Amino acid sequence: MKTLKTIGQFLAVNIKELLTYIAAAAGGGAFGIIFAIAITRTASGDEPASYGTIGTILAIVFTVAVLIFSQSLGGQSDFYVTVSMNRARIPYLIGRYVLVIIDILTALGIIWLVNFLERKVIGPAVSLSGEVENIVSVKPEVIVVITFVLPLVTIFCTAMYVIFERKFFWALWGVYMVCALGIPRVSSAMRNHPDSVPAKIGEAFAQLGNIGVGPWLIIGAVATVILLIADIMLYKKMEVKL
Repeated sequence: MKTLKTIGQFLAVNIKELLTYIAAAAGGGAFGIIFAIAITRTASGDEPASYGTIGTILAIVFTVAVLIFSQSLGGQSDFYVTVSMNRARIPYLIGRYVLVIIDILTALGIIWLVNFLERKVIGPAVSLSGEVENIVSVKPEVIVVITFVLPLVTIFCTAMYVIFERKFFWALWGVYMVCALGIPRVSSAMRNHPDSVPAKIGEAFAQLGNIGVGPWLIIGAVATVILLIADIMLYKKMEVKL
């Protein structure tokens, strides 16, 4: 009952989180679409340029960045309040996990909408060649892994922020900047310069989507067990820093 009550409290108080992730996915998608249109219209070459779904990529990047940053910062405050009020830590952990799953499913819905608009509406209208390159083609098993593993990653990041504070924040910022600046360049290289090093890196990551259902489910199960054990151990021992 305590766990269900904790989950209910999270849902009642953190409705703003859902709006934040909707804005992140939609904003990243809009920025990526504008970027993709500019690349398509200004690309030089012997053949007309096709449209690449960069909007979908940036919608994912923005959502993951906001998810990790907001959960790390907001999770720290929630954890401090929970401990200061002598509430059980495990029900708090379960409540936080369920809430983040809901956040991720909401964001995935917006990302799917961005991808649909790029493939069916914007891409065909903008592409000079009439072709649309769906850079992100995610299989259902990958979505399942993301939905159940990513919340544990964010909870782990919260623990790291509680322990290391600003050092962890700046490390996250560095990773975010690498992704935000590097992914569009890799995507552009894959389309316009397929023999370049960035294009090869992008192709290597793209191959992960072709490893099959079994390997993805195994990866998800192993990651879930490892992160779950790590999160429980960390949250049992973490102390409030005043």
